[in-house]
Amino acid sequence: MENETVKVLDGGITEAQLKHWKYKHKRVVKLSVEDDDGITLYAYFHKPSIAIRSAVLQASKMDEFKALEVLFKNCFLGGDQAIEEEDDLRLNITTSFSDFIQPKPVKVEVL
Repeated sequence: MENETVKVLDGGITEAQLKHWKYKHKRVVKLSVEDDDGITLYAYFHKPSIAIRSAVLQASKMDEFKALEVLFKNCFLGGDQAIEEEDDLRLNITTSFSDFIQPKPVKVEVL
């Protein structure tokens, strides 16, 4: 038998896991953040569906931090465990992801 090497990517995920996520979600977003020790950590997200966006919007009416938590729990695919465990890292990375998924400007022209 041949030994197969498993290629590990940023955030400790495997190449096979990334391929699976891309197949399932079509697009995967990778974000990085530095911890207090200057170590770069990685997180992978999928874009939210309309249902997830609705849940985030409802949560944001009461508590913006809760809305970010809803977004994280529903779109986070994997990555470095410290991002899941440390509130500051999770907040920073989820805020950046939230900014990324905001609606794009639309040009409107009345004819």
